[in-house]
Amino acid sequence: MTRKTIFDPKYRAMIDSLKSLRMQQGLTQRDLAKKLGVAHCFVGRAETCERRLDIIDLIRILRTLDFNNSEILRFFEKLL
Repeated sequence: MTRKTIFDPKYRAMIDSLKSLRMQQGLTQRDLAKKLGVAHCFVGRAETCERRLDIIDLIRILRTLDFNNSEILRFFEKLL
């Protein structure tokens, strides 16, 4: 069994993709945090891999970025 880590290249690629999506929508970390209802440091720490996101966090972020269920699945499929 492999260990879960924020240093896994696939995890880093996922975080980079999320950051890119946020920026494409013209949102700052603070903007996204406000939409999520969390402190801005939540987004900053996630984007710098200081905090590992779980599946619930990921789906909440993608929904906040206006992804529908099909788009969420495609996002995850690209990472595999």
